[in-house]
Amino acid sequence: MIAEYKADANHRLKGAIGHLKAVERMVTEEQYCVDIMKQLAAVQASLEGVQQVLLKNHLSTCVTDAILAGSGASLIHELVQALRYTKGIPPADAAEPPAAPSV
Repeated sequence: MIAEYKADANHRLKGAIGHLKAVERMVTEEQYCVDIMKQLAAVQASLEGVQQVLLKNHLSTCVTDAILAGSGASLIHELVQALRYTKGIPPADAAEPPAAPSV
């Protein structure tokens, strides 16, 4: 993993953990539901930020290397399948990736 992305992901994860612990405490203390929901939104935003950092890293390393080696199609298919679990990303067709074009 690229050092800059690793540091960013770890920072975001620590923030998400802190928010999640606050949510747990708020639920235990039976605090106002809307306040808890706001904290959950902060946790989700932190995790979405981690997802974006991991995507940038993957595109910068694994996908780039695979494309340069001529085997990018299967890695791109794998990435698209993983992204279907990401909020806001429409599901892709589950069909196998197209064959690499002949050069």
